[in-house]
Amino acid sequence: MGSYKRRVGAMAVFALLATALLCWYWHKKSESAAPLRVVLIQKAVDDTDFWTCVHQGGQMAAKELGVELTVMGPGQESEAALQHQMILDAIEERPDAIALTPSSFEETIPYAQKIEEAGITLVLMDSTMEQDMGESLIATDNFEAGYKMGSYMKRFVDEDTVIGVVGHVKGTSTATERERGFREGLGEAQEQIAEVVFCDSSPDKAYELTCGLLKTWPDMNLIVGLNEYSAVGAARAVKDSGRSDQCHMAGFDSSIEEIQLLEEGVFDAIVIQKPFNMGYLGIETAVQAARGKVVEPYVDSGSELITKENMYTEENQKLLFPFFGKNKKGL
Repeated sequence: MGSYKRRVGAMAVFALLATALLCWYWHKKSESAAPLRVVLIQKAVDDTDFWTCVHQGGQMAAKELGVELTVMGPGQESEAALQHQMILDAIEERPDAIALTPSSFEETIPYAQKIEEAGITLVLMDSTMEQDMGESLIATDNFEAGYKMGSYMKRFVDEDTVIGVVGHVKGTSTATERERGFREGLGEAQEQIAEVVFCDSSPDKAYELTCGLLKTWPDMNLIVGLNEYSAVGAARAVKDSGRSDQCHMAGFDSSIEEIQLLEEGVFDAIVIQKPFNMGYLGIETAVQAARGKVVEPYVDSGSELITKENMYTEENQKLLFPFFGKNKKGL
């Protein structure tokens, strides 16, 4: 009788092991049968260094992980309605995951909800929304980045300083957090901010708005731009007005034009993000989440403050001029 029970027990254990092995086999087979499909929906797909680097980082992650990646986005960051339609179109294609850089802090929420309602894995990149959504957020710590800018620019402030801020898209989390961090970095000097304007991520509009600031506030002598578009447009206006020697400036991001303006002394500093890193980690996280793995709820993709004095260090040169072929995460 004891021998019979032992045989039955052994058979039960064998059956359980066989079932587990079979489940593992079919899971692995299903993973390899067809690659995961991921859609990256950016705020914009344009020729700026930032969105180009996000795109390339995502492509590298997709290639290494063996997934199909589709990248889309409107031509300009301000075209939120067009991005929202792209979200609906992507849902219809039923991908395994969508990595989204939301255009609006509030207006993108119902479209992101539709992604989750469709059972598609959602990962956010670059910006947050008013409602907590998605499996993870991969983004620059925008408050910290703004704080770095404010802390550095505070050295140029005296009792007569008049400060202007040129933001990008009003209401986006990136604009809000960078301004908040900049103010905090300035400390008591934030009371000397005369005006904040928003250029809707258009360098031409940033140029016009900055010309208006200089006209309205003739003594304005410190201006910052909170993304590439606003920084470049503002710097062009200051430079064309012949006031580069009198007006201290700082910007965000690291286009070739911004780097040249830093070398020329138009900018005192630029705060650069790590967009290639953001794109790579965003797609990597989306793939992990789609495969049922537990992912970190927030990943800081990093930022650095670059000045004319430290821009030529080896580490900062890698950040300013990322070599995608060898430096897979932009670090």
